[in-house]
Amino acid sequence: MNKIAPAVALAAVLALTACGGSSGGTSSVSATASTFSVDTSCEQLFNKGDEGPMFAAATFLTNLPDEVTKSDQTKAKILATDLEYVAGTAGPEIKSHVEAMAKPLNDLAAADGKHEFVAADFKEAGNKIIDLCPDQAGDYNKEKSAAAAEAKRLADLAAKKSANESAAKAAADAKAAADAAAAAPRDYSGFGDDVLTITKHAKGPAILVINHTGGSNFAVKSLDSALQSTDLLVNEIGPYSGTVILDGQSRDESTALEITAGGAWTVTLKPLTGVKSFDGAAPMTGHGDDVFFYKGTAKPATFAHNGSSNIAVKNFGTTRTNLLVNEIGAYTGTVVWAPGLYQITADGDWSATLK
Repeated sequence: MNKIAPAVALAAVLALTACGGSSGGTSSVSATASTFSVDTSCEQLFNKGDEGPMFAAATFLTNLPDEVTKSDQTKAKILATDLEYVAGTAGPEIKSHVEAMAKPLNDLAAADGKHEFVAADFKEAGNKIIDLCPDQAGDYNKEKSAAAAEAKRLADLAAKKSANESAAKAAADAKAAADAAAAAPRDYSGFGDDVLTITKHAKGPAILVINHTGGSNFAVKSLDSALQSTDLLVNEIGPYSGTVILDGQSRDESTALEITAGGAWTVTLKPLTGVKSFDGAAPMTGHGDDVFFYKGTAKPATFAHNGSSNIAVKNFGTTRTNLLVNEIGAYTGTVVWAPGLYQITADGDWSATLK
């Protein structure tokens, strides 16, 4: 089967940039009764554009596979019948050209085995029809141009939207990465006594996670820019592991820590965004010094501690700091548990259960 190459079919039959004329010559139509027949036939041939009788046939023949199937032959017969219908009502000026377009389709539908046709005849018939239908061909060309322009406009909008979305995502990812890097914990370590210079993530309260392995006194004080003590954060004997608030009450911004130790120690500085939180649906529990947010509503809470040294519970509310518990040893009691940041100072297990 000889396929019609695009240069033969779509470049010939659909060559509408010079509607009203072609390399195959021109044909004049007199203002007689046949003019109405030509116009009617033109409307029928160009009706539905690419899906109409003329262009559907050209597209079909252009895209035929090398091995033609029974389904292809059935399709060819349908297309030929559509063209023959137009030819049956067409005037003599256009009838023979429509029939010339239908012939290769009928030949293909009736073929038994290999089928060949003269592509030049199909091309000439298509060019003649374009000559005879300048208005319809021009309208088709305008519609195709408008459709192509609209398709390009939509494609450009889609590309721009995609580019904007990609840029927005890249910016969001970059910001998230920068925020994550800016909020990343800052680790310090040492052995024995030291004055440790620190850099906070932002002004205001921060969190220190502190560990000590020595057997003697271990103390940590916060210092301001003049190296004046602002708060005693830890004061224990022997090994220590806990979390404390830095600059929770002090108006001065700490820039260093004074460490008294008999062994190795580590300090991890975190922003408040790294603090765990509770909503009160389940009991809040922990061991030793700890810091957390309570994000529920104010309720009575039973607080319990099983340690032997000082147990203190502070709530850093929106307007003031409340000392809820300050006892020595084991403790059980009911206190008002309000939303806010909490600091627990303890040497044993503790829990807070809302009522």
